Amino acid sequence: METTQGLVIRIKGAAFFVESGFGEIRCSLRGKFRLGDAPEEVLPVVGDNVLVRIEQGRGAGGTQGVIVELGIRRSILARTDPSQRKGYRILGANMDQAILVFAVKEPELNLRLLDRMLVSAACGPMDAVICVNKMDLADSRARIDESLAPYRTMGYRCVCSSALTGEGVEGLAGMLAGKLSIFAGPSGSGKSSLISRVQPGLELVVGNVSARTGKGMHTTSHFEIHRIPRGGYLGDTPGVREFGIWGVSKEKLAGYFRDFALFRAGCRFATCTHSHEPDCAVKDAVERGDVSRDRYESYLRILETVSDERNMKRPW
Repeated sequence: METTQGLVIRIKGAAFFVESGFGEIRCSLRGKFRLGDAPEEVLPVVGDNVLVRIEQGRGAGGTQGVIVELGIRRSILARTDPSQRKGYRILGANMDQAILVFAVKEPELNLRLLDRMLVSAACGPMDAVICVNKMDLADSRARIDESLAPYRTMGYRCVCSSALTGEGVEGLAGMLAGKLSIFAGPSGSGKSSLISRVQPGLELVVGNVSARTGKGMHTTSHFEIHRIPRGGYLGDTPGVREFGIWGVSKEKLAGYFRDFALFRAGCRFATCTHSHEPDCAVKDAVERGDVSRDRYESYLRILETVSDERNMKRPW
């Protein structure tokens, strides 16, 4: 029976579309994927490397196959499942970097949400690029630079862009070359418009911001990756309004805050959570202004929502 290696590029219903040496293959799943103790952990997702058995009877729609084996994942981007049907949802696998796209306004720049997504990317593990889009709507560039300054100091790559004017598009396109990139961010932040500007021809569906809520409305309904001419792949995820952290425990959370790194060793307790303990070097750094108070408050909010290590089940 002939087999081939391939990459899952999109999923629609029960159909998995795999890019391989045979071209694009429409696949179903071998039964073992549905019979495991935790099926949600072993089902392929976009970005997975898979082994496909080519079906002898090829359909009118092209080559068809069955996914028989899932490769080892080197990274994932996951969040808690907002539907609460299961604990978490994997947005994409084996990505090199997450392009976190936030708008200057419409909807307003939400740094608390950005901090959550940075933690998830670091946990993945994958690199993160912070992209502030819709710069054509900015009232003050200085205020945006001030908001981004702590992240730049921490070493995050930051891009200011506008799908309308083209600002930042070429620089962002250069960051995508040769990499698997997942675009993620709030609904209405302009991800689809920006991707269409970075890679003309994709023509992704573009939406608006609700006048009633001031929040973006979902337009992308599923995650799909596209090959780009400079090498690599990029894909647009459905927009989010909230992003629950999964796979990170209270004990490990501070390790994903880069700005805490210089101070954590100075705490009295090795298990310090930097919240209530005495002689905490991180809290002292906040008081001195060496760590942003906004970032510290963001950390405390996340800390309230994650589990203890003993209760944490990581999704890989």
